[in-house]
Amino acid sequence: MTPAPAPERVPTPGNAVLLTLVGGIVAALGLTLLAGPASGGALLGADLAVAAVLRLVLPVRVAGGLAVRSRPVDVAMLLVLAVSCLVLAGLVPTPA
Repeated sequence: MTPAPAPERVPTPGNAVLLTLVGGIVAALGLTLLAGPASGGALLGADLAVAAVLRLVLPVRVAGGLAVRSRPVDVAMLLVLAVSCLVLAGLVPTPA
């Protein structure tokens, strides 16, 4: 008796969404090293805001790793983190 063939793994669009957002986080870290914490924090806040909007509008199948809890909780957490990063980036003193 031959075993049944293994089902093919089809990549979900959620992986692409999550990898794109991780790329934004890496870019924010790079910008922090090159231009300073204010610029990197602003980019990180913008990336988190984009993640909140994507979680709000995308279905769970497409949102992938962004869909952790219920939609309102995920969006609220991402927005709180985004606003916090943007506010803290604005409060960082720039060296003279």
